[in-house]
Amino acid sequence: MKKVVFSLVLVAFTVLIFTAPNFGEQKSSVLRRKMIENALQVFPSSLNLSVPGVVESTIYNIVLVKNYFPDENYSKIIKALNMVAQSDDNPSIRFKAHLALIYLTYGSNIKLKPIHDTYDHEYIFKQISEQLEKKLLVASN
Repeated sequence: MKKVVFSLVLVAFTVLIFTAPNFGEQKSSVLRRKMIENALQVFPSSLNLSVPGVVESTIYNIVLVKNYFPDENYSKIIKALNMVAQSDDNPSIRFKAHLALIYLTYGSNIKLKPIHDTYDHEYIFKQISEQLEKKLLVASN
C-alpha cells in the first residue's frame, strides 16, 4: 500500500513540476497582451502632448514595440505620428516621426538591434536611417 501511495505522490509531483511553467507562461502571456494593448492606447495621446521629451520618448517606444510585436494594429498610432511629422515645431522630432512612420510601414525590411539599459535613444533612429540609405543606394544603382 505504501508503494502505491508513494507512486501516486511521485506521479502527481512530476506532473506538477512539468506543468507549472506552462501555467506561469499563460499568465505572463495574458499580462504581456494587456500591457501591449495599454501601450497602443496610450501612445496616440502621448504624441499629442506639448512636452518634446515625452513625444520623442513615445516615438522611440513605438519603434521598440513594433520591433518586438510586428503584427499588432498600429493604425491609430500611424495617424498620430503623421500629425507629429507634419506639424511639430521641433525638426528633430518631425524627422524621428517620419523615420518611425517608415519603420511602421516597412518594418519587415528593416532589422533593428535594440540596446537595453541605454538613455541614448538616437541609436535606433540611426539604425533605421542607415538601413534606408543602404537600400535606397542599392536600388538607385
